[in-house]
Amino acid sequence: MEIFLIALCAVAFLLAIVVFSPVVITLDSRSRQLRFRWLCVLEFLMPLPWTAGEKRLYFFRRPVPVRERQPAGVREKAAAQASQPPKKRRGWGRFLLRCLGDSAIRRALARQLAKLVRRISRSVDLARSASDVSLPDPALNGMLAGALAASNWGRRSGIRVNFAGENSLFIELRFHPHRIFKAFLFFLPGLPYRAMFKVWRAMPAVRPQSAVH
Repeated sequence: MEIFLIALCAVAFLLAIVVFSPVVITLDSRSRQLRFRWLCVLEFLMPLPWTAGEKRLYFFRRPVPVRERQPAGVREKAAAQASQPPKKRRGWGRFLLRCLGDSAIRRALARQLAKLVRRISRSVDLARSASDVSLPDPALNGMLAGALAASNWGRRSGIRVNFAGENSLFIELRFHPHRIFKAFLFFLPGLPYRAMFKVWRAMPAVRPQSAVH
């Protein structure tokens, strides 16, 4: 019994670490990469969309091979196959369309989605930010530097004027998984399940055969 309690406590402790440990996302324009890091377990680096580079994945700081993108011919063939119209519409698609056609369901869904987006936005914290701004005209750089120094807003926001003609941006965000989990816990109970069940019952595919005839 004591061993079972110790194992249960250990599992609960590990789950708490997983849930309450934030995911750190870093954007650095100088190194031209976007980094995702979770504790010392996972780290993923990818180049910015407008730059060249390779993706790298680390698991406990050990490199893991990343699957390369398919050639252009293979991607075009797969896209052509995916774009072919299905032979029969799926029941879930018809159900979703009927639900969106109900005004009461639309209002409830819009209300819940707005609350979900608001709660998810609260799960993101701006840890650090810094940027170097350089305008084409040196006079404008001097005016901007004076305005930032006078308002003290540049020190709080991390904005600096670079007179060497270099622009850069550094942002570090922290996503908290437990807050996102909490947001979905509040989102799911507020869905209009009764109205959705009525729509499902009204669909011809779920009616009894005797009722159809």
